[in-house]
Amino acid sequence: MSKRRFAFITILGLGSLLLQSCGFLSPQPTLTPIYVTPTPRIEVVTATPTLAASPVIAPTFGSGELATQQANLPATITATIIITMTPTFTPSPTDTPVTPGGVIIAPVGGVGVDTAGVSGFCQSAPTGGFAAAYSSNAALAGQLSCPIDAATGIIAAYQTFEQGLMVWVSQVGTSGQPGIYVFYNNNTYQRFADTWRDGIDQTSSGAVAPEGLLEPIRGFGKVWRESGGVRDRLGWATRSESGGNGTIQVFERGEMVYVQGTGQTYIAVAGTPGTWSAVSIPY
Repeated sequence: MSKRRFAFITILGLGSLLLQSCGFLSPQPTLTPIYVTPTPRIEVVTATPTLAASPVIAPTFGSGELATQQANLPATITATIIITMTPTFTPSPTDTPVTPGGVIIAPVGGVGVDTAGVSGFCQSAPTGGFAAAYSSNAALAGQLSCPIDAATGIIAAYQTFEQGLMVWVSQVGTSGQPGIYVFYNNNTYQRFADTWRDGIDQTSSGAVAPEGLLEPIRGFGKVWRESGGVRDRLGWATRSESGGNGTIQVFERGEMVYVQGTGQTYIAVAGTPGTWSAVSIPY
């Protein structure tokens, strides 16, 4: 070995001893390797709960009196709705009470003369021919009910038409007011106040009637022209008006009118519409 190489090895060995003495070349610990094994992924499935709808959400009270009230409430509160039906009333007609005493004729619902003086019967009765017509027809007595005025003598006029008759009376009962009845051939009638005034209202309209027929004048003409539907329902007059005497009596539900010129008693029963009939009974 050459001197130069020997010197190098010597120096190297001295350097190693020096480093070991200083701690730089201390023996290194043995490392134990750690092996990591992959763990399979575990899927955790949690069932989702289904929430039931609560029909009532109760308010939450705090402490004190409200909390006490909440604690005292029943667990379930059920509202009860009570439906009350509205009753239907059926009107029951009743006769106007009268003073017991002079009882002669029974009104609607009556059965005869009340000798005991019980109220509910007419205080007066039809007279003359009106009494004969009234007593001969029980249905008629029920329709007219009781007289409310005494029979009254009147001046009457009448005129015949294609489809009926007009009757003028100087007053309706004891009212003192003149009136006009329009009796149609279908046994319905209308009654109008006579408002025609001589010198103020026209006597006629000058309408040209068909041959053999006439236009009514004065009070008859005014009703015929100006009251809706009368002209169309009656047609033209078949003869001139005639006048004479008569009698009228007013009842609770109509009138009886006797016209001397026709020899007829006309019975007008109020209603919607009013109805009429005639009997050959003079007053």
